[in-house]
Amino acid sequence: MKEVQEDKHSDYVLRYLVRLADNGAEMNIMLNVGGATMKGVLIGNVTYLQELEHTLHRGNSDLEGKMTTFFDKMKDKFQKETDQDEYESGYIHLRDAKLVDSQGKIPIGGSLWRGKISDVNGFSFDSIQESIDADAPKD
Repeated sequence: MKEVQEDKHSDYVLRYLVRLADNGAEMNIMLNVGGATMKGVLIGNVTYLQELEHTLHRGNSDLEGKMTTFFDKMKDKFQKETDQDEYESGYIHLRDAKLVDSQGKIPIGGSLWRGKISDVNGFSFDSIQESIDADAPKD
């Protein structure tokens, strides 16, 4: 795997953790983004798209077909790019994302979240867990 290069706009360790997530690892993480603290499970870009697709309401069959086509194309694109050693998305994805206030309370319930890695000011994490889907065969 190509070494992750230093970037003046983002932390190379965080970018490496995102690459691990893009390849199937998931981890509990806390992020400081623009003065706000977010916590959740770091997930990869393909997992994010799969879960986003499942959360969107579909009541119109024509719209559902267009959305399915869009998400399938994006998942294929992300998977092909992720398989390349030099690929870095520039975005970070969380499942069960929660906003933590200054008293440690969580005012906003969990949901999917996507943000720019370059906007993250700091981070910490608990443990790394292999994704259940990491061992599944890729289509």
